[in-house]
Amino acid sequence: MECQNLKSTTLKKKRYHIQTYFRRVYGWMSCGLLLTAFVAWYITNTLPIINYLLNNRFFLLGLCFLQFGLVLIMSNLLNRLSGKTLTTLFMFYSALTGLTTAGIFSVYNNNTIFTAFITTSLMFLSMCFWGYFTKKDLSYLGNIILMGIFGVIIASFINFWLQNNFLLSIINYIGVVFFTLLIAYDTQKLKGIAKQISLNINDKDNLRRYAILGALMLYLDFINLFFIILNIINNNENNENNDDK
Repeated sequence: MECQNLKSTTLKKKRYHIQTYFRRVYGWMSCGLLLTAFVAWYITNTLPIINYLLNNRFFLLGLCFLQFGLVLIMSNLLNRLSGKTLTTLFMFYSALTGLTTAGIFSVYNNNTIFTAFITTSLMFLSMCFWGYFTKKDLSYLGNIILMGIFGVIIASFINFWLQNNFLLSIINYIGVVFFTLLIAYDTQKLKGIAKQISLNINDKDNLRRYAILGALMLYLDFINLFFIILNIINNNENNENNDDK
């Protein structure tokens, strides 16, 4: 009886630690998304800055390389940097994302952006739910998703020169499939991380470091899915307008 009670207490404690970890992950991810949205909104409504960005593509490209560098730093130096440093880098990355995407937001109308955001949020939450609660091992999807996303990037680069709307639609829908699967895959992966650090939950800095790592992973999943869905909705609206003409 005592053994069963001890086992039950241990399971509850472990479950509580996992939930604590995920609360931190989603909390920091939400902060990053809010900062990105605010910066993008502010830049879009500040004509001198948005004009400078649109007219200085090399500067914008430099910011994109800086973002890529920040992701590499946060991912590869996780155990060398403090939780506060990683948090600062993540928030800086989120602000840069708002800066580099502000020009894109100036192209779309508010209804399109809102619809894309709601659609992305619902898909994101449903895949997070599945990834968290499914008992099926999703690790086998890792290489498939990686190859699929790599193929989408190559196809997008090719279509940049072809400018084929039909091919663009196919690429976008395939991208949605792989990025939604990636959300579930990453969620289950983070659950595994949460189980590993649950024994050391009192190490606040360690918890924060891995919470920022999880927030970065899900933030990137959300942002990429959002922009793909935004393109799909915008293309559909353009096709409807062309048909009306």
